[in-house]
Amino acid sequence: MLHLRIHAKLLVAFIIVLLPVLGLLLVDLLSDLERTREDILDVQFMTAQAVAGQASETLDAAISFGWAVSQDPLLRTLDPKQLDPHLKELASQSPLYDSVAVFDTRGVNRGWSNPTVPDEPRLWIGDRPYFQKVLATNAPVISEVLELRRPIRTGLLVSTPIRGADGQPIAVFNVVLRTDLLEQRYAGARLQPGQALFLADQNGRLAFHTGNPELSFEESNAYARFEPLQAALRGKPSRLAGFTSPLQGDERLGAFVPVPRYPWAVGVTIPTDVAMAPLHERARTRLAAFGCILLLNVALAAVLARFYSRPVRQLRSAAQALGRGEMGRRVSISTGDELEELGTSFNEMAAHLARRQVEVDALRAQAEHQAQQLAAIIASVPDAIFLTTPEGRLVDANPAGLRMLGLKERSELGGSSAGALLLQDVRHPDGHPMAPEELPIRRALAGETFTDVEVLLRGRDGQDRLLSVHGAPVRDSSGQLILGEVVVRDITRRRKEEQELSRMFERELALSRIGQALVSEMELERIARVVIEQSLHALGADGIGLWLADPEREELALISSHQLTVAVVEGLRRIPFDAPLLTAKAAREERIQVVEDVLEGGAPPRSGWLAREGGYRGMVAVPLHAQERLVGVMSYFTREPRPVSPRALEFHAMVGRLFAVAIEKARLFQELRAALRLREEFMSAAAHELKTPVTSIQTWAELLLNLEVLTPRQQKGLNIIARNTRRISRLVEHLFAAVRMAPGPPKLERQRFDLHALVKEQAEKFARTTENPIRIETMEALFIHAERQLLGEVVAHLLENAVRYSPPGGAVELRVKRVGGEAVVSVQDQGPGIPPERQPHVFEPLYEPLPPGAPGYTGVVYLGLHLSRQIIEAHGGRIWLESHPGEGSTFCFSLPLSPTSAEEDSHTYS
Repeated sequence: MLHLRIHAKLLVAFIIVLLPVLGLLLVDLLSDLERTREDILDVQFMTAQAVAGQASETLDAAISFGWAVSQDPLLRTLDPKQLDPHLKELASQSPLYDSVAVFDTRGVNRGWSNPTVPDEPRLWIGDRPYFQKVLATNAPVISEVLELRRPIRTGLLVSTPIRGADGQPIAVFNVVLRTDLLEQRYAGARLQPGQALFLADQNGRLAFHTGNPELSFEESNAYARFEPLQAALRGKPSRLAGFTSPLQGDERLGAFVPVPRYPWAVGVTIPTDVAMAPLHERARTRLAAFGCILLLNVALAAVLARFYSRPVRQLRSAAQALGRGEMGRRVSISTGDELEELGTSFNEMAAHLARRQVEVDALRAQAEHQAQQLAAIIASVPDAIFLTTPEGRLVDANPAGLRMLGLKERSELGGSSAGALLLQDVRHPDGHPMAPEELPIRRALAGETFTDVEVLLRGRDGQDRLLSVHGAPVRDSSGQLILGEVVVRDITRRRKEEQELSRMFERELALSRIGQALVSEMELERIARVVIEQSLHALGADGIGLWLADPEREELALISSHQLTVAVVEGLRRIPFDAPLLTAKAAREERIQVVEDVLEGGAPPRSGWLAREGGYRGMVAVPLHAQERLVGVMSYFTREPRPVSPRALEFHAMVGRLFAVAIEKARLFQELRAALRLREEFMSAAAHELKTPVTSIQTWAELLLNLEVLTPRQQKGLNIIARNTRRISRLVEHLFAAVRMAPGPPKLERQRFDLHALVKEQAEKFARTTENPIRIETMEALFIHAERQLLGEVVAHLLENAVRYSPPGGAVELRVKRVGGEAVVSVQDQGPGIPPERQPHVFEPLYEPLPPGAPGYTGVVYLGLHLSRQIIEAHGGRIWLESHPGEGSTFCFSLPLSPTSAEEDSHTYS
């Protein structure tokens, strides 16, 4: 520490007295700085708001101008020969805008006003986002700052839709605003020298910057990532007292405000050195005046310091004498001020020394009493507390700590066995030894404070206890480490209760997942996999096996296993009921069998083989019952001996009951699948047996109809035979199709073809065999990827259905159209319509849409509508019905268009 004489200190004191004056001066300077900065920021902010208002008015005027011009009927003609001279005259009458143009909905220019730019080739803007947005929203859109192509310069566009009679856009009217003209228009708003204005679009790109008139398009993106500007674009104005300009790179003050009603922003900035120059001049003047005052005070302080240093030297000499024990030494100072009072106080100090000693003794006694109280409190704490020296020697413990170590007196703490218990016998909770630096006491002595560290401690009784340890270093007033402290709580019982609750939760969760598998799965193998996985996790087993019972052979067959060795799996693949194994015993006695340790006796004879081959010591075998009969056995294996609690046995029994239900469910599912397969084989055989005779009858009936020697009665009878054989033939074809579709969606042989051509082909085919006229309404060719033959059958089914229920001569209308990315085909008849209550069932097999006795009821059922739905859904489409009683019915289906050629088809047939 620097030692100064009293003379020097007095000089320093006089100088220090002037420090508040300096402080006030600095505060005044800082206050002036802050006021000046705020005034400048206010000017920037007001300027920015004014420019933002002007910008908003400019954009409003451009939009209003665009709306007004878009109402001109001449613009809707889109005729370049008429629009070019008209727009040039219009632009000449509107000096606020650089140019105007008209573009059709494809983005091709149809009219241009700039006389310096050639009309051809016509500009195309179909890829511009602002153009696409105008067409999508049918509303005016202001573009971002763009680098215009004709002519090449920077500008922005105000696009307004030109709407047709239906209110939809048929063209777009663009108004071009050049950024250099905007800069000239707003430059007059600057109120201070050096002030710079700029306007930024919604992406942060600058339209102009008055501080950089030659701003290039690449440089205009300098503020794009500037957060205050981004905040203004989000509608939050801001003022910055200092920032580095992303464009010029100098320090500036500025304000940033949003443009009203538009996602644009205005910024006004000024260089910091230019703005603060007047303030710096005032600061230099004030500091010069303060320097003069400081020199005058130093001279005065030197005179006073010499006068007051003499009494101080006298006091120093007397204090040294008092330190040597000369308690009668006194001083005599007569200065009439505080130094004289100091001398008096010094003389009184010696008289108080004796009384002070008495007070110190009393305080020492009080401290000893408080220490005894603290010791009693520590002794009553239920947690064990240990203290060790920095060398790691155990020096103290409370009664709980002594009990934990198995000691009776504190004097036994110095023994090597007690220290080893805490310094060597501590392990991780999983049983692994701790490294020396990981021991809790070592960590506390290393200066670390920690809480709730779990360790495993083996006591003198040989039992492991789980402990929660808190530790901290103990330091003296100088910060020197003097002790290490650890507080230990025995949490063995609490942890066992937590583990039991966790096991219960895992078992409940396993039962839930097994139940979900029973509901959602039909295959026994999949259910068995879920049961095995959940049981292994919930019970902590090392292996598991599932056997199905064969009562006729009196044996068990292994169907699934997990984590069993190859030798064990091969040895237990088939187990007779009378085998000397725990699994066979469970099948014989039909109750749960438990062996906690096969090496301690009581286990079936062959269980020792499992211990040798697989290393399994504990086993549980659970019989599986369904409808009061044995269907299988489930066995669990553990590599370590493990007691099985009643709760675990209850879980085993519950899993066994659930899996038995799964086995029964799988058996019923197999029987149902066999029955369905038999039904399909019968339908196929019946169709084959009917096809040949029906074809013969139909052929002979048509031949006989061609004979000329037929009576009217014979003619009528043959017509009835031919008509009914055709119906039977269609029914046979439906049966063939139903057999093909029965196993599931057929394997489709897709190809690309024109759906319109297919519909037209089927319509012409039906027109030759019916008196009902068939009308086709279509706009364009629609290409799809599908199996042509199957879709031809769908169209034929729908036409056949429409003709069947239409009155004689009633027209059937076919429509093919594009709806979004789909092709939609509809078949409309003039029949009686379908009652609403029967409409949900019309696509079911062999269902008659009309009730008996209703007009148009035929009593003949078909599979056509049912097969049509299967074919359409197999192609990823949908089919539906629209019908009102008395107004006919319309059957519709939709299919996705070919994704690779939908756009090409549109251009080809436009």
